[in-house]
Amino acid sequence: MEQSSDIIIFFGRFHPLFLHLPIGFLALGFLMEFMSRREKFSYLKPAIGFVLGLGALSALLTAILGLMLAQAGDYGEDLLFIHQWAGILLVLFAFGTWWLYGQKEKKATLKLNRAYMSSFALMMVFLAVAGHYGGSLTHGANYLTQYLPNGIKQLAGMPIEEKGPKLIENLDEAVVYTDIIHPIMEIRCNSCHNASKKKGDLQMHTREALLKGGENGPIFLAGNATESEMIKRIHLDPNHDDHMPPKGKSQLTDEQVLLLEWWINEGAPFDKKVAELKADQEVQSVLLTLADPNANKSAVEILLGEGTIAPDQEKLRAYAEQGISVKSLSNDSNWLQVTLYRKDSVDQVLEKLAVDFPEQITWLDAKDTPLTDTGLAAVGKMKNLTRVRVEKTRISDAGLAHLASLEYLESLNLYGTEVSDAGLEHLAGLPNLRRLYAWETGISKEAAAEFVATGAKVDINLGYEVNVIDSLNVEVKPVAVNN
Repeated sequence: MEQSSDIIIFFGRFHPLFLHLPIGFLALGFLMEFMSRREKFSYLKPAIGFVLGLGALSALLTAILGLMLAQAGDYGEDLLFIHQWAGILLVLFAFGTWWLYGQKEKKATLKLNRAYMSSFALMMVFLAVAGHYGGSLTHGANYLTQYLPNGIKQLAGMPIEEKGPKLIENLDEAVVYTDIIHPIMEIRCNSCHNASKKKGDLQMHTREALLKGGENGPIFLAGNATESEMIKRIHLDPNHDDHMPPKGKSQLTDEQVLLLEWWINEGAPFDKKVAELKADQEVQSVLLTLADPNANKSAVEILLGEGTIAPDQEKLRAYAEQGISVKSLSNDSNWLQVTLYRKDSVDQVLEKLAVDFPEQITWLDAKDTPLTDTGLAAVGKMKNLTRVRVEKTRISDAGLAHLASLEYLESLNLYGTEVSDAGLEHLAGLPNLRRLYAWETGISKEAAAEFVATGAKVDINLGYEVNVIDSLNVEVKPVAVNN
């Protein structure tokens, strides 16, 4: 019995593969019928019967496969009932229309023609109903209107739903399940486990359904996330048949998985607030992003994420015509990256760039060019620079003073320059400097160690990396020297 049931469901899963055939054939037959009434398209008439026959036969096959698929019990009864009977009536009227077409062609009478057109019209109605409720079973009852623009929804008097995650105003007072866990399940689980679709006999759209579990029993063990079926399936290899969400669906993020595990480990409460549960530092860090998406981001990440004003396209074209590389950081970004070469009059070009794009340039590469301290003065005016490469240039300690105002500077490469310990002092006030490449410069190991030990959160690469262990004890270890 079980094997027979499996075979039926196996064939039933071909239903989605074939269901578009009757839709296409029957809709095409309907279109051909009306077009053929014009003299210009009269040549279509002989083919209408053939198309209707294909539509009726494919509708029958699709309906049989659909009835087999329904045996899996993965769908809500109400929607399934309407979809199922609309499909059966579609098959009956498709064959009826096909038969009436043949009778009409043999003996054209007004009565046959009216019966034929009435059957044709009802067939198209049932095609639309079956298609709509099939879409509702697969994608949810609101699949047609979910992404309708809010302006049109407002005109139609429809409720406007907020898209995307809703920020939590008071994190401590937020109810963990209602405000944090349920929204995760809503966007990652409920498309397959809801009132109208219950894969594995599991629904997750309500508290009661979640507690009931599925065909394999409860999906979580309160107090033990590791042994919870839901968490086990989340951690399966993405190609595994039991991995959840299934391959091809939007997957849970690491942060979402962490929050689900935290909730279960804390006893899976449905009414407790965030302040009532214990949360380690990692969980607290993720929770903060629910109230402020920028909570764990650096100033540089926030800057780049917020974007900047669009650069003047004519000016960009002018630089391109001169052979100077000024390009967008990405296809959908206004941030610019500049790459200069030995052939360029670097100092003069930088002075002009600082005037034309003082806000948009965020990456600058002037390595191995005749750059001098004069050019660095212009660089200091590009206030949103985050990465600068000036290795093997003619800059000196004095030139670094011009970079002291670059608050978003995160990476600076000074390799092969004449910069010394004195120049390092000019960089002490850069709040976001994290990587400083200074091998083959005049910067000493002792000065670098002292710079880091003062509290600067920067890795200084001298061909080895200087890291602070405590206030004075310093460790030196070899590292790669790639930027």
